Amino acid sequence: MSQKIKHCPAGHSSEDFVYSDWKNYISNETCSLCSRERYIQEFKTWSSGNANIDKIIQESQINNIYDKFHWIPYDNFQNFELISDGNHRSVYSAKLENGIKGDWSFIKQDWSYYSKGCKVALKEIKDSRFDIVEFLKVMKTANENEYGAIISYYGISKNPSTQNYIIVMHLFDGGLDNFLTMKFWDLEWQSKIDILLSIATFLRHSHEKNLVHCNLHSGNILMHYNFDFFDLDLEIDLGLCKFENGLIYSNNKNNKIYGSISYIPPEVLRGNKFTREGDIYSFGGIMYELVTAQQLFADQAHDTYLMIDICNGVRPKVPDFMLNWIPEWYLNLMYRCWSDDPSERPTSAGLYDLLRDISHKLYDNIVDNNVMRQLKIADENQKNTSKSQKQEFLELFSHSSKLHPQSCFISRNIHTLHGLHDLLEEIKSGKSSDPNLLILKLKNY
Repeated sequence: MSQKIKHCPAGHSSEDFVYSDWKNYISNETCSLCSRERYIQEFKTWSSGNANIDKIIQESQINNIYDKFHWIPYDNFQNFELISDGNHRSVYSAKLENGIKGDWSFIKQDWSYYSKGCKVALKEIKDSRFDIVEFLKVMKTANENEYGAIISYYGISKNPSTQNYIIVMHLFDGGLDNFLTMKFWDLEWQSKIDILLSIATFLRHSHEKNLVHCNLHSGNILMHYNFDFFDLDLEIDLGLCKFENGLIYSNNKNNKIYGSISYIPPEVLRGNKFTREGDIYSFGGIMYELVTAQQLFADQAHDTYLMIDICNGVRPKVPDFMLNWIPEWYLNLMYRCWSDDPSERPTSAGLYDLLRDISHKLYDNIVDNNVMRQLKIADENQKNTSKSQKQEFLELFSHSSKLHPQSCFISRNIHTLHGLHDLLEEIKSGKSSDPNLLILKLKNY
């Protein structure tokens, strides 16, 4: 039986097409075509101050059924709370006083708004070198997929005092790093595999779109800490994500890079460009943290000496007492991700296929090969750890007792070995100070 054709007061029909493959949706008071026309009418009522930014926002509102991007006036934010502050950005939480535009009501002749009174995250960009237009293009490309947006960016605003642009995004409780310090003992292998599968899904999709994250680490894997393990709520901040073609077609080596030393692949520490294989190296670091709850190289200074060690093949060591909690295949895969030769690392598609297969078998309790048998044994070994042993391990390997005062897990400017080439011998002899060594302890975020 065919559905009854609906019409809105403006004369639009439910048989009309909003897009070539999407028919007009008409409810009791909204119409997709009316909303689209109203967005276009209001383009002249606002401006970001940058024509390229305006164009991207306008295209989103014209072309996206869901996940539209908005220009959000600064006075829409109330109750600011500082989350983190760095040289390149400041992150706040704030309440959305009036919410965000949704659909136009032809009954009320006004917009419906969502997220009124909800808290959002505000990332204020303080680095003038940050190309926000390029970032918006990356965000648009990353969110073009059949499953909807892969990360919830609501729009752009501007601080009238500093004139800095602000990226408005969904507010999470924090990063995977802090989550692991709280929930490590509660995580069974099903949860660990599902977290990795979510990240591998993001990487596979990004790499298919010719995007490279360039700064993947546990601090920018954003989570709600009280999530349902059967409905994993995890998103990845796009941060420094870039189009790969723009990286590899430049022949110049980098004197400086931006990131966290322990997650940066050796070829990039040497001054080469970041590629999708570099993202896989960073994925190996996340694999390590998931099974140890330890930050990478947390017990030593993050300086040029550590960079040299990494380039010479040094990798974080899994504590001996944890080895019977971790399947051998998992460790082998982690070290493959950390290979010094990028061509020997697995692909994001390969990681996705493997982890998806394992996840499905874990849900169905299928133990039909050595991979699944090792997982079952590892899960049982960790469950059988006594409370006293757990407490001993937690005290011995606690974050505070192991963290070196000159380790650094925030993203920062790093001088590559290529950039330091003429200074390396002087740094080693003590004649020159190490520009990659922290003088003062910075707050992690």
